[in-house]
Order: sequence, then C-alpha cells, then structure tokens
Amino acid sequence: MSVVLRPDADLDARLTFAIRESGLEDHASAFLGDPDRLRYGQYRSRDFVYPASVIKVTIMAEAFRRFAEGSLAPDAAVTVSEANQTATAGPAPFRAGVRTTPASLVEYMIVYSDNVATNQLIDVLGRQAVTSFMRSRGLRTFLLGRKLSGSEPLVDDPQMTGRNRFVAYEAGLFFTLLARGELPGSQAQQALLERCADSHKLVPGLAPGDRFAHKTGETSDLSHDAGILIMPDGRRWVVVLYLQLEEQPGQPEASWANPLMSRWMQLLRERL
Repeated sequence: MSVVLRPDADLDARLTFAIRESGLEDHASAFLGDPDRLRYGQYRSRDFVYPASVIKVTIMAEAFRRFAEGSLAPDAAVTVSEANQTATAGPAPFRAGVRTTPASLVEYMIVYSDNVATNQLIDVLGRQAVTSFMRSRGLRTFLLGRKLSGSEPLVDDPQMTGRNRFVAYEAGLFFTLLARGELPGSQAQQALLERCADSHKLVPGLAPGDRFAHKTGETSDLSHDAGILIMPDGRRWVVVLYLQLEEQPGQPEASWANPLMSRWMQLLRERL
C-alpha cells in the first residue's frame, strides 16, 4: 500500500527559489513534501543520483517490519562477519566475531551511519526483501543491490544485484509514509532518526524549536540529507536534498558542501 502525492506548483517555486539563491541549480535533486495534505514540490527529483547512506533508512524499515510481524526478534543473537568489515564513521564496535542484536545494528546504522552494521543487516534481512518491501509501498525504481563500503577497496559482495537506487522523489515518498505512520514502527523509527549524529548539513539552517528526523549520506562527490521536519506549531514537512558535486582535490569527502546545504535549508525554512 502506498500514498498518492499531488504535485504543487507553489511548493515547486519555494524549492526552486532556495536552490537558485544558494547556487545549487546544477547540482541539486530535491523534494519538498506536505505529508498531511499529500502534496509535494520537486526539483529534478527523479534524476538518478547515488543515494549513499540515505538508503539505510529503508533497511531500518524492513527490520521494523520484521520485528512487527514477529519473524525477527530485536534481541536475537547475531555474530558479525569478517566479510562485512569496512571503514565507518563514529564508534566502530562491530568487529568480526562480535555478538550483537538486530536492534543494536539498526541503532548504529541510523544514528552513527555504521557501514559494518548496515552490511550485517543486509545479510540478516536479505537485500531482495528490502527491495520488495519498498516497491510494495510505491517506490517503483528502488533497488538495494549492493553492500556499502567506507573506503577503497569496495567490500567484496558476490551477491550484488546492481547499483543502489533511491532517488530523491522516492526518498520523499518514503519519509511521507513514515511521517503518516504507514510503516511498521514509524514512531520508533522517527525517534532513531532524530538522534542522527551528523548535524552539519541541513540542521544549521533550521529555526529554533524545529526537530529534524533525518539521515545523511556522503562520498567524495555526493552530499545528502533527507528527513521529516517537525516545526514548533506541529506542522510537518518532508525535506530531501541530494547534491552531486565535483570532487575537491585533497578532500576525501564532500563535507565542504555542508555550508551550502545549510544556506539552502535556511532559505527554504523562511518560506514554510
């Protein structure tokens, strides 16, 4: 079951204004959604841009679906595999042989964007199960095809089925479903997303009292942030910004783009 979103020219205009004023016309793929009135604005939101770590929210959703139906216990025993080891940001507790649980893997995957936790969850849940669940909810081009790597060389992934695909429009649809409580465990998922440790992209552009349940993603030429903005008066917006950028010499990650993203969010927030 999915939702039907209505294009809205006024939201298109607000989104496009912020993109132009922040100088991101050639780099942005963006979505602005009103989950309560089921309307949205967009800017090149169906262009293929690699989703990086934003795709981890869909793995979380499949885990909570399995928790809800009882086919996977949140506290089940999981042993971390050597095959899933890769570089990751933040705390890195999941060395090969460590015993943990699906609930702990989900927490570290979302809060700290842990790549090892992500890859272990892909083994536990199955990438086809994640893809099937997302497509059943209307994300028609979505694909979880490959495990994630924090650096070169890439993780050896013999079960790879293709390059991950989660375009900005479908990320917007996902967060709309989550905001409306139409995914199992929606409230618990949003609570995890509000703890996202990366607060350097869109968060600085928010207004006092705003809350943002979100997930970021970053590589050497990509910088993304996507989630649910909850305003002090209770209004909610789904905000997605994907940036595809040129690599900067000597910069292994595209974090240099963070101020551009913050400025974009500030400009957009002033018009909500």
